Amino acid sequence: MKILCSILFSVFVLLMQAQPYEHLIIYGQSLSTGHQSWPPLSTTPVTGNYMIGTQVWSNFGNTVFNRLNPLIANVASSTASLAKNRANMIYAESPIVASVNHIQLKTNGQYQFIATSCGTGGKTIEELSKEFYNPVYYANFTNAINYGSSVVPDIHCPAIIWMQGEYNYTVPSGNSGLTSGSRPTSDKATYKSLMLTLKENMQADIMKKYNQTDAPLFITYQAGAQYTRGTYLTVGMAQLEASNEHDDIVCAGPVYPMTDRGGHLDSNGYRWFGEMLGKVYYRTKILGEDFKPLQPAEISRTSNPKEIKIRFLVPKLPLVIDEQLVNKVTSAGFELYLSGAKKIITGVRIEGDCVILTALTDLTGDVEIIYAGTNNAGHGNLRDSDDYLAFYNYIDLDKRNPDNSYFYPRDAAETTLRPSYEPRDATGIIYEQPYPLYNFSVAFYYKLNASAQTMLVPGLEDYTSVEKVRRNDLFKPYYRNGMLFIPASEQDYHRVSISTLSGQIIFTWDEPQLIRNENKSYMLPDVPKGIYFVSIQSDNNQFVSKILVR
Repeated sequence: MKILCSILFSVFVLLMQAQPYEHLIIYGQSLSTGHQSWPPLSTTPVTGNYMIGTQVWSNFGNTVFNRLNPLIANVASSTASLAKNRANMIYAESPIVASVNHIQLKTNGQYQFIATSCGTGGKTIEELSKEFYNPVYYANFTNAINYGSSVVPDIHCPAIIWMQGEYNYTVPSGNSGLTSGSRPTSDKATYKSLMLTLKENMQADIMKKYNQTDAPLFITYQAGAQYTRGTYLTVGMAQLEASNEHDDIVCAGPVYPMTDRGGHLDSNGYRWFGEMLGKVYYRTKILGEDFKPLQPAEISRTSNPKEIKIRFLVPKLPLVIDEQLVNKVTSAGFELYLSGAKKIITGVRIEGDCVILTALTDLTGDVEIIYAGTNNAGHGNLRDSDDYLAFYNYIDLDKRNPDNSYFYPRDAAETTLRPSYEPRDATGIIYEQPYPLYNFSVAFYYKLNASAQTMLVPGLEDYTSVEKVRRNDLFKPYYRNGMLFIPASEQDYHRVSISTLSGQIIFTWDEPQLIRNENKSYMLPDVPKGIYFVSIQSDNNQFVSKILVR
């Protein structure tokens, strides 16, 4: 079992090593590289962010490996001659660009980042593995770290981003298994084992090449959406389970909320998910939080034999059934099966951190619960209410110049660059509004046996009885006239600290006894204007909020 204990206060200090350059690497198949993403959107560089050579991809026609250039989204050299339309496999907007820009902007330009994409589209995890019988694709990764170590004298890799799994869902025939002529896996346990081996290989190669003692965090997304196959959602569940079972793996969540072109994302979608990745990196590597995506923690029967109750691990309440940002899906994406037969769902309702599903008939027997499965093309409508802000806006890809020409040029035969469904809110399509960074639920499959009243999701046992995840909304600290105020709360605490955004602690107050249900104030004199972190520590948890000193 993964043990989640209290977070020592010292961990709050910035977890990244103090190195001149931090190298963030994305690896995988087409969603990692930005297939089908014309036009590039993130074309304005952010100070302190770089790419090696003329593009973010170390492959796809990049030939300059001895020079850093400002990081931008542009068209990869190998696809520059393709017609500019929705269908062509143009590399233009890799999610790593928005991810690194987000981190740099969020930390107020504190670091120097290098971003590299080194994946290859249409490949299985076996083909991307070091053990593949002809490891030319893994060589793209080792080339990337070789280029990194040669282009700057001091370099460190804090995280690897992994976006792959679609080809293991679709199981192509031919030479795409580990050995020549073998078939790739779609088995959950086998995929998980291959991913763990890949993670360990990449971490070991980075640590050796960069002479670093800490292993990079492994951030995975959850493969699925239109590529979802099978009842058991084996690849997506393997990725989710691995992140729940291993401290050095984080699941950033699914991509189905982002705009797409039938499986591949469009340029908005890639940039949008890049900001999601940046959010997850910021919360884990900068703030030291233990990020978990929105997912079930417990499934149980109720006194009503027609009901199943799913208690979720919710990053930020309330839960919402959102049929505007994501197109409406039958039963919000949920399915119920009783002894293998699909049941009609008559109700989906939210109660606190729970979703209650009501079937037309009794659910006496083995019950299978699926969300964002194959029958719904890997989509669902359940999200949390995370109000974490993005830096980029959702763009109308068909917007026009004053002379009525298209702002984003396209092939003469192309009628539109917009996706088939565009995200909305109550006022309409969210053009020129920041990308919403809500946490939509991961896809999942679980089975509640006939003899069981309740099942706890493996790997999340420590989240089921006592809330261990740090909650930012339990305390509402604020600053006024040289004082820090902490309103009364039922959560006890004994230490309060103030830190800069870079993690430097500037004030600490230790209480002689636990504080609970008491308004407290602390003198905070001569603090420069800006944003600061307030860390409030109890015996079992640490809570982090922000204050603004005006």
